[in-house]
Amino acid sequence: MRDRNIALASRLVLPMALLVASALVAACSIGKPVAQPTTYVIEAGTPPARLSGAHDKEVVRMGYVRVASAFSGNSLVYRTDDVTFVADPYQAFISDPRAMLGNQMAAWLDRAGPFKAVTQSDSAVSATYTLEATVSELYGDFRPGQPAAAVMTVQFALVGSDIGSSLVFERTISRRVPLDGASPGALVRGYDRALSEILTELAGDLAARKLR
Repeated sequence: MRDRNIALASRLVLPMALLVASALVAACSIGKPVAQPTTYVIEAGTPPARLSGAHDKEVVRMGYVRVASAFSGNSLVYRTDDVTFVADPYQAFISDPRAMLGNQMAAWLDRAGPFKAVTQSDSAVSATYTLEATVSELYGDFRPGQPAAAVMTVQFALVGSDIGSSLVFERTISRRVPLDGASPGALVRGYDRALSEILTELAGDLAARKLR
């Protein structure tokens, strides 16, 4: 009987030891700091000049900005060959790119003209038009054998704010900005320049366009 009890105890000791060891490993893993991504903001900068007098009685509200699903996440996206795009979870935008781009577009156009004002999407100010934007490309082109570049394409649509109002202006503008190197920081600086150039071209087109 005594030998049988010793054998039974021996069979129980090993599983219990393994269980305790597993618990200790798990506890160490839980306490280990989790790597945090480096975060970035796209900034369009300052308009080169204000386009006064073009539509100085009109107010535009920035509408909802859409971003193509392939680029709508917070992670930076790199193109690594003709068919492969890679999202980098450790290099990311600090906030939703749709809201970030919408805020930047509204603020830049408000400072640049050609309208009396361009308000943010949540503004309660009455507006004559709503400016919609769809970002169809937003990635770093890091394909081997060619210069690294920031790629951005935006389709803009200006519509009357009244229910049933029709489209009064539409334009798709693209930029491919060469980078100093294939790095996340260089890519975001390229986005800054691309957005500034796109908005400069948009503002000039709107200033020259008769809307009514």
